[in-house]
Amino acid sequence: MTVSASGLFRDEWGIPHVRGASLTEVARLQGLATARDRAWQLEIERLRGEGRTAELLGPAGLEWDRFARRVRLAAVAQTAFRRLDAETQGFLAAYVDGVRAGLAETSCIELDELGPAPGTWQPWTPFAVFWVQQILFGSFPSKLFGERAARVLGEEAALFRTEGLAGGSNAYAVGGGRTASGLPLVAGDPHRLFEAPNVYLQVRLACTDPADEFDVVGMTFPGVPGVQHFAHAGRVAWGITNAMADYQDLVSIDLERSADGSVSSSSGAVRRSVETVRVRGQEPVEVEVLETDRGPVVLGGPEVGSALVLRTPGHELDDLGFGTLLPLLRARSVADVEAAVSRWVEPVNNWVVADVNGDVVHTVGGRVPQRDETGEWVGWVSPLPRRTSPASGALVTANDRCMPEFDALADGFAPPFRAQRIRALLDDAGPLDVEQAVAVLADTTQTAGERLLELVPADLLPGELSEWDGTMDASSGAAWYAALRAEVVDRICAAPVLAPLREPSEHGPLYEPWSALPARVASALHVILAAERPFGLDPHEVVTAAAVAVRDAARDTAHDTAHDTVRDTVPDAGTEPASWPEAHRFWPLHALEQFDLPHTRTAPATPLPGDTDTVRCNAWSPGTTVTVRGSVARYAWDLADRDNSRWVVPLGASGAPDDPHHTDQHEAWARGGAVRVVTDWSVLTEEQQ
Repeated sequence: MTVSASGLFRDEWGIPHVRGASLTEVARLQGLATARDRAWQLEIERLRGEGRTAELLGPAGLEWDRFARRVRLAAVAQTAFRRLDAETQGFLAAYVDGVRAGLAETSCIELDELGPAPGTWQPWTPFAVFWVQQILFGSFPSKLFGERAARVLGEEAALFRTEGLAGGSNAYAVGGGRTASGLPLVAGDPHRLFEAPNVYLQVRLACTDPADEFDVVGMTFPGVPGVQHFAHAGRVAWGITNAMADYQDLVSIDLERSADGSVSSSSGAVRRSVETVRVRGQEPVEVEVLETDRGPVVLGGPEVGSALVLRTPGHELDDLGFGTLLPLLRARSVADVEAAVSRWVEPVNNWVVADVNGDVVHTVGGRVPQRDETGEWVGWVSPLPRRTSPASGALVTANDRCMPEFDALADGFAPPFRAQRIRALLDDAGPLDVEQAVAVLADTTQTAGERLLELVPADLLPGELSEWDGTMDASSGAAWYAALRAEVVDRICAAPVLAPLREPSEHGPLYEPWSALPARVASALHVILAAERPFGLDPHEVVTAAAVAVRDAARDTAHDTAHDTVRDTVPDAGTEPASWPEAHRFWPLHALEQFDLPHTRTAPATPLPGDTDTVRCNAWSPGTTVTVRGSVARYAWDLADRDNSRWVVPLGASGAPDDPHHTDQHEAWARGGAVRVVTDWSVLTEEQQ
């Protein structure tokens, strides 16, 4: 078979493999392939970045557009692009050229129904798309809840975990002394909101220019060129998790409006502009944008006399770290990746890296502000935490406090359950191969519930629990545990002192996911139940009453036990608990659903094992029978043989419901597996450009 020197190729899963004779040709072909696969996703994410969703979606987009304008997403993206080196600017511009060409030839159901998206892609648009995915990924939304909880509870607010939403990501690297091949393995799975199509897109990028040769397989956000977070470059491979660093601040300032409309503050100068948001089917809406030397005003305003300013490294530096993109593609060693990561800005990530020389490193990349006693930023934390592993060792990160040096990053991290479980599984595995590496990520054993189970009176423990090993699967023990936990969470939420926190977010629906009390209680349940009298409750009494309620419900089987995807997880009186996977179904959100607009679902509502704090982190959503957050990719990079590596995403490569690659990876993902990486050009199918 004759293989073209350059072109766009596909493997059996429809994953794009790009080969170009120059860096810009690679970028253009990547943009072209992405537009063919994810036209709707590209356009809606562009509009989010520009604060223009209401032009297409009508009033449903207004809340996001106000936020995007006030936080200056597009403005920072444009400035960051101008500050880039010329080569990276050309790389982004070529990618955008490819996106434009692909969009011009591609249709999608959503835009066929809504009409064309206003505007077009610009060379700086990838910056805006990237920040849309990351701006709410930091600490400031959780700080809003923390401040509210402190007003209501005082010191007792510390019972709530401070790192944010439940769940997280896993990544680990195993030295060659513990693998079957004798060379390191890197594996992991990022955990985010389930979306349809998926938030990550697999891609292979190869440049044949002798002066700039590279060949990298990895994953990227659709709309962002290169590979940022998870990749195998042949001689070096890496993965990431969120380091949970506290790199965003909310600064309270006073504001006053003068007679001429200008706005001032005793805290310093305030720059004011007014932007017009067009709204489909309605009159335009004006948005006042206020910016200070510390950052933009995101909440409040002169009408209430005060405001909250969002301070982030991106705003501070007018940089989002895209200087990292090309060095990552060209990386050949751990040292190369670390040098690239030194340019990263936000979010602050753990990077687990290994190479064919046997080097294994965990380093933190990003900008973490150093604060003085008043909270003022006085520089950046340096050096950031770093550790290495011998050939006989392993490095694990699961958003936990990995080492004492993490005290410089934040004071709140994910609990250690996932990290501890991964270490135990690796210790028991013997010489590790890629299949075992993937199996570690598929583990569904629950260890976070030990405190809850300790509080259950012995006479209320069902007989089947004696044989339950903590695995959150179809076992009756898992169903009983899930029903008990849901009942306990409901009873804690009903505590009189928590009544103000049961109200919707005072800052609007955009922040509700971080303010929902049941999710907060569920996340911190192990901490709450370890307290003597949390929120004025006796943990023993709460758990006992909950266990009685679950027992009584299970005794009465006269009612129909059918469950649909909007029923409460806790059974009604007179029902038996459904099996855990049936009561815990995969529920990816289409962008139209995220804007509360009608959408005909095409993604399967697959029953899923796993749980919030299991390694296979399909997070529990209190009050529902769906899971909307979990593993959005899975990978195992083999440094001995890249073609022996594995990767997978939920659903598939294509966003088009009628495409054969729309959901063809989903079965492998749902069972906890992955598909093989293919790099032999001769077995790929060339696609017409």
